[in-house]
Amino acid sequence: MWRGRLPRHILEVAHRSYVARDKSLLHENSDKRLIDCGLGTNPLGFPPSLRNVLEGVAEMAICEYPSPTAEALRKAIADYIGISGIDEGSVLVGHGSIDILITLIRLLLPPGSLLSGICPQFTDVPIQAMLNSVRYHPVVLKAPLYSAGEKEWMRAVNIRPHVLYIDRPHNPTGQFLPLADLKNIISECLNRGCWVIVDEAYGDYLPMEESALNIDYPNCIVTRGFSKAWGLAGLRIGYGVIRDPELLEIFSRLQPPFSVNTIAETCAAEVLKDRAFLERTRKYVRESKKALIGILGKKEKFEVADTHPDTPIFLLSQRKGNLHERLVAEGISSEPGRGYLHLGENSVRLRVPPENQLSEALSRFKNL
Repeated sequence: MWRGRLPRHILEVAHRSYVARDKSLLHENSDKRLIDCGLGTNPLGFPPSLRNVLEGVAEMAICEYPSPTAEALRKAIADYIGISGIDEGSVLVGHGSIDILITLIRLLLPPGSLLSGICPQFTDVPIQAMLNSVRYHPVVLKAPLYSAGEKEWMRAVNIRPHVLYIDRPHNPTGQFLPLADLKNIISECLNRGCWVIVDEAYGDYLPMEESALNIDYPNCIVTRGFSKAWGLAGLRIGYGVIRDPELLEIFSRLQPPFSVNTIAETCAAEVLKDRAFLERTRKYVRESKKALIGILGKKEKFEVADTHPDTPIFLLSQRKGNLHERLVAEGISSEPGRGYLHLGENSVRLRVPPENQLSEALSRFKNL
């Protein structure tokens, strides 16, 4: 009875999220325990301060619905941000930052409209847009450094999109566009009537004074999460900050209630108090990334793309061949380049390894 009524155009979008990759390779390596340098989780795990909270889960009223709009968590987030003009009223929370991003796509990009950015970049946002019959026209970066400065982003602005999507720090390279350059880009977009979504999924690895949250323009929307630096990937919780009152009101009406569960809300509010854990994470990432790139940068057949020393991810390429399979053979997991638009199997995205595996990871990378 539904023949001809299902949205079959979705099947025409051939690309898939990089997290939906075939994992069979990860189980073929029987000689070595794989070192996890794949998805962007915290390499130190979750904050130890959460143990008391998690032990008290049995006492939580999980038989009841959570707060419809998570007021206490939104207040904790606004306090953590600590920027004038941002209070709990401009903070929205959801089931991971991707939840906020998908709702923004529905609101700001009707079918036939244009999304722009750079390529490669975080794959799921353009894919979700294309599934909604949105055109995606990015600026393709040059291999192997994939440099993305103000010039490249301004080229994306000149395409005249309805929405410009900026992942900052950039995924997969870990680059970080300076705040002054970002402000120029958003200002130009404002003059052209273009929305800018700044996805700061990895933003907590850098100081708050460098965040796009400091840019007080109505067309600037910032999304963040608790998966990367705070170690709560399994709880799926994220937030967005919207300064435009009309968009904020429309978003609030469109988003269903109870978007954050009771356990996630409690844990997220708790970890924001643990600044010592965040600083320890930043310190470990900085030191381990320096050690990894120090090894890989000396190998003639590999190329590390432009990156920032404080972000936990970077892009590694070789001239030809499947680099993901090559790393698996050495006992190292990664995110394959083919999971990103305009990248191939000769590239991978790497995240610094867990702290207790760093020494072994350095040894394995030396053996490449």
